[in-house]
Amino acid sequence: MGLDTLLVAVGEGDVERTDAIADAVIDVAAPAGATVVIAHVIDEETYRRALEEAGEETTTFLERRFKDRLPDQPGFEGDVPRWVERRSLADEDVRPEPVATVLDRKALIQEMVEAFEDAGVEYEIRGDVGDPAERIVAMADELDVDFVAVGGRNQSATRQRLFGSVSQEILRSVNRPVISIREGVGE
Repeated sequence: MGLDTLLVAVGEGDVERTDAIADAVIDVAAPAGATVVIAHVIDEETYRRALEEAGEETTTFLERRFKDRLPDQPGFEGDVPRWVERRSLADEDVRPEPVATVLDRKALIQEMVEAFEDAGVEYEIRGDVGDPAERIVAMADELDVDFVAVGGRNQSATRQRLFGSVSQEILRSVNRPVISIREGVGE
């Protein structure tokens, strides 16, 4: 099995570890000349709340642009939607939480992009709205990637049983080899 495409799943738990995850992915993808797919999924509730916070001006703009019907996921095929940036407030302390979540995701993706560009690694960005684990697994299948990389966090056994994690769900569900990048890697 060769390595042509590696999908790296990123989410809000990865904000503090972006460099370590990017470095680990580069260590695997660069020698193989593989393309990296940066995959992110925002849950529906956060997305809807961010759209509501974006205000009537944004909704009207989207309705004009998409005359037939407002899409479920405007702007999510690729980068975080630009309408969120227009709504973001200058003072980070007063940003509504869903807007802050989307902007944090944009910053995380931009850091990854910069790392991949500096390393000469080809990449593409894929985004979606829905259940993060389900959508990441579906993206891996749709794109027929060779490997999936996920960030892993140290959790107690009780916390894992009670809450699980997106990374664990991906590990259990994806039909591809998975690279788990644990906390502390690259530090």
